[in-house]
Amino acid sequence: MTPPGHRLPGFVELAKLGTGAQGEVVLARHQSGGGPVAIKYLATGLLGDPAARSVFRHEAQMLKRVINPHVARLLDYLESPWGAAIILEAVPGRPLRKVLDEHEGGLTAEAALATLKGSLLGLAAAHAVGVVHRDYKPGNVLVQDDGQSKLIDFGVAVLTGQGGQAGTPAYMSPEQWAGAAVSPATDLYAATCVFVECITGRKPFGGTTLAELKTAHEQGFTAFESVPGPLRPLVRRGLAKSPDDRAGSAYEFVSELESVAVRTYGPDWERRGFLALGAVAATVMTAVPLTMLGSALLAPGASATGAGAVASTAAGHVSAGLAQGATSVDVMAKTGASVSKGFLAKIGGAKGAAGIGVAGVGGVIAAWLFWPGPKVGGTSHAGVHAYFTNPGALLGQRYLPAAETPYIDFKYTLTPARAKTGTEVRLVEEFRGRTPGALYYTPSGERQCFGDKADPPKTHAYSWGIGLGKDQLDVKSTDYLTFYRMPPAKRNDIPQKLSGAVTLPVRGDTVGEHQPFVRAECATMSRWTTTTRIVLPDHKVLPPGRYLVTPHAPMKVTRAVREDEAIPPESAGARVDGTLPMIEILDD
Repeated sequence: MTPPGHRLPGFVELAKLGTGAQGEVVLARHQSGGGPVAIKYLATGLLGDPAARSVFRHEAQMLKRVINPHVARLLDYLESPWGAAIILEAVPGRPLRKVLDEHEGGLTAEAALATLKGSLLGLAAAHAVGVVHRDYKPGNVLVQDDGQSKLIDFGVAVLTGQGGQAGTPAYMSPEQWAGAAVSPATDLYAATCVFVECITGRKPFGGTTLAELKTAHEQGFTAFESVPGPLRPLVRRGLAKSPDDRAGSAYEFVSELESVAVRTYGPDWERRGFLALGAVAATVMTAVPLTMLGSALLAPGASATGAGAVASTAAGHVSAGLAQGATSVDVMAKTGASVSKGFLAKIGGAKGAAGIGVAGVGGVIAAWLFWPGPKVGGTSHAGVHAYFTNPGALLGQRYLPAAETPYIDFKYTLTPARAKTGTEVRLVEEFRGRTPGALYYTPSGERQCFGDKADPPKTHAYSWGIGLGKDQLDVKSTDYLTFYRMPPAKRNDIPQKLSGAVTLPVRGDTVGEHQPFVRAECATMSRWTTTTRIVLPDHKVLPPGRYLVTPHAPMKVTRAVREDEAIPPESAGARVDGTLPMIEILDD
């Protein structure tokens, strides 16, 4: 156990999550308030060991590189004479390993494909910044209640091109067994191994000794009859013995996966996959649902407190967008110049407007709250994702895969979550968005990126927006908050109408704008943080009760434009998923 003198000051520990040879992980929150975090402490006995400190520090450095909704989030790394600690996002869920162990037989094909797709997108974010995970396995995939998944534990990750035999034998690629240089293809091999296990209920390679496992991987997978026929080409590609024979990137593998999935199981395959996986995962109980413990922390035989308690050792953003991408973007929503209270942007100079939206490939953030009892205080957290299941209709490209969707990702923190009339309430909105730029897919599936500017017919200007503008809402302020009474609104609703809502002007400011064009993504990855404040009016305007709160109302894609021509958002499969923060207005 980490002695008090070696713990981070200012944190209140809520639960002990696990212990092992490297240290321990605890669930905690700062005494000043805010949400829970998982803190991983380096064991006090290792503090004087330079090599152990170096390994611990290396893990944090790998985590810091990756920002993606499919990868759990690194919050901070602290090291001083008192000790060393990695502060991690606390995420609800349970390990895929436990889900598979407690489920008889394989998962449905759709559930297995949804798991593989989410993992590939998380791995793609790591690969985009030069990181190879090297230890992808069911124990390092966290399945949430909604069936979405997150990749955790970068404890043995390295940069592309480095070698070594680190990993888990059941999922190690032939090049790992040989100690050769690893690449993104190394992770694709491991992900395919897990996919086979998900769909068949058995590991693809057997053996009771390391020598037997090594031989099995080198000889190659042969039990293709256990895999449904339409999925066998994916397995053959992913488990190719030579890295050169596997997909060129995780995104390329996702494109192949989606093509097979839609052709075989229909366009609704992913939704059904999430539902099936979520239903299975829901039967696996966790003692501490808001935590994850990276499996690399626990030595063989070490104990984790509570069934299924896990803590993340991976980096990313629970609500961040995919790794950075392309286009020069000037978001007009922040200045009130947009037609909608949404996110419209310019792409390719005067060629038209391009929107920013949220990853359908991203996981929905489960809302959670810290209520202070009957008094004023507490915090409400939530997150929303807006995206398109058929982005080709918006971008004017027939062969554009769903993985290339524009998206917006909002993460919300509302304080206080319980308040009286006259209380100032603050809503912090962390915005992450991806705007694909001059990106084109050929009929054969080849991906071409022309940079941040290109002309038709291959690429087209487009725009889209969420919610209605202030003029339509009769609000004088550029910024506003809309309150939806509960009931009739329900906790997990994403309000699609304005009827019955109360919309009020607020004071707002935006900071931290960062909008780089990333060639590897062929998209602009935008991020900023907007803080809005409102002093709660009297009960004639906002009666006591509980409300869902949103700065974009209704919370739906209300406008989509391609080459200055409006198109129905539903034709592009516009979706908004997630949860909104909640406030309780107290009776004075």
